[in-house]
Amino acid sequence: MSRKKVTIQKARERVSLDAVGIDRLSELTAEGLTQAAVDRKDVIRLRLAMEEMLALWQTQLGENTMCSFRRGTRLGRMYIEITAPGQRVDPAEVPPDMAGRMLCSNLLAQAGLSPVYTYQDGVNRLALYPTRPQSMSPLLQLLLAILGAIVVGAVCLALPHQVSEVGAGVVSPLFSALMGVLQTLASPMIFLSVCWGIVNIGDVHMLGRIGKTVLFRFLGGVFLLCALTAACLVWFFLPEQAGAASMGENAASQIYSMLLAIIPGNIVTPFLEGNSLQIIFMALCVGLTLLVLGEKTSALRALLGQVNTAVQFMMEIVSRYIPFFVFVSLLSLLLSDALGDLGGIVKGLLLGIVACVAWPLLYALWSSLRLKVSYPMVLRKLLPTYLIALSTASSSAALSTNLETCQRRLGISEQIVHFAVPLGQVVFKTGGAVGFLVLAMGLAEFYSVAMPLPWVVIGVLTAGLLAIAAPPVPGGSLTCYTVLLTQLGIPAEAIGLAVAGNVILDFFMTSCGISCLQSELMLSANKLGMLDRGRLEREE
Repeated sequence: MSRKKVTIQKARERVSLDAVGIDRLSELTAEGLTQAAVDRKDVIRLRLAMEEMLALWQTQLGENTMCSFRRGTRLGRMYIEITAPGQRVDPAEVPPDMAGRMLCSNLLAQAGLSPVYTYQDGVNRLALYPTRPQSMSPLLQLLLAILGAIVVGAVCLALPHQVSEVGAGVVSPLFSALMGVLQTLASPMIFLSVCWGIVNIGDVHMLGRIGKTVLFRFLGGVFLLCALTAACLVWFFLPEQAGAASMGENAASQIYSMLLAIIPGNIVTPFLEGNSLQIIFMALCVGLTLLVLGEKTSALRALLGQVNTAVQFMMEIVSRYIPFFVFVSLLSLLLSDALGDLGGIVKGLLLGIVACVAWPLLYALWSSLRLKVSYPMVLRKLLPTYLIALSTASSSAALSTNLETCQRRLGISEQIVHFAVPLGQVVFKTGGAVGFLVLAMGLAEFYSVAMPLPWVVIGVLTAGLLAIAAPPVPGGSLTCYTVLLTQLGIPAEAIGLAVAGNVILDFFMTSCGISCLQSELMLSANKLGMLDRGRLEREE
């Protein structure tokens, strides 16, 4: 029996911004979310968030303001939209405790789990973009693609050599074309994701005492864990090509030159060459500039948001065909006779899993020692969120439990929780950085790419930055692998193995990042004097 296609029924209505009108808008929003097959808990949460925002509009714009409600689909994408004319009333600019409750991160907005606010031509606009549920699990799709590639590859190799040559002649150009599509989208997507993520913080005031402390600890934690992982695990890999000569007295000068090379000579070259470090550097500079200037660059910020939405929409379309890409990539690898001893990639996958399991345990131990609380008790409180993230490989699925655990079980202040949890699920991707790096080392060994000290340093920098900058859409990690392999000199055909390994590793990377985030927020809250130790030490 075919599954009924999920869609939102078209609806348009104009109501006044009084109490009755807000109730009607809330009811229409809930109906649309229910039609979009959004989880009941998320429907309730989104409905409450919209009601709070509309109440804010009512206070600032007046009860007689006429609001317009629309819902339906555009280019296959479901949307719910409420507009109100008048002065700018941005929920992100209200006191931090209210803003934290009402607006979450760009990641959650793209997943349809948070309202998106914009202001243009004198009109305030709130929009929701529910994601369309897939008829088949993405994991199952990828597993079927991998299995299909293995079966088809084995059949082709069993046939006469001429047949396999014809197959390779068809598959290899197709693989190159698909790689071209990904590489075309990768550079602008990384730039826009980083830049828009910074702009989305709101304004400089949000980077005050709490924002700076949390953000710097997030960034430092990602690179520290990635560097420690590299120092511990690089010795397990023995590339066939000699690279020891590069680790001598010239290593320091090579690393120094590499760090200076992050600063681009011009705006165009990084995009032409696909230099991800230079692209991220420019994105940081542009994003911080727009954040500091604020409303003086409102038109540019609006343009940036629109371009970011357009590029992410293109990536969403491409991501629907990721299973096909994996199938073609692995089949091309099989037909090219490039698969020999897979010890490197298997070793990288296994060590990546070990690292992603070990770091949450060690981070929780460090937090319990610093805070002088029971380690087993901390683990018990972290376990529910960890298991959800491990079983779903989705930070969005674990969001509700993550918020509840941080506030009610760990005693972290609500002001920090509602700001730092969504931000941390975007920025503090320790598992992503560790997984990217270890899997890259396994691929480097498999393809006999030397791993001297400068290579390891640039691997840590690239893996950390890409984990932070990973686009918040399905298939974002695939884009990161194309950039990572190019930056580290690993052949492009390795992308098939990387994606295949990521299918398994992603569950552990996600759970690692979520659990480490909770431990880090305990330490950050304690440093800011915003940790309820009585609640933290209370057994449940």
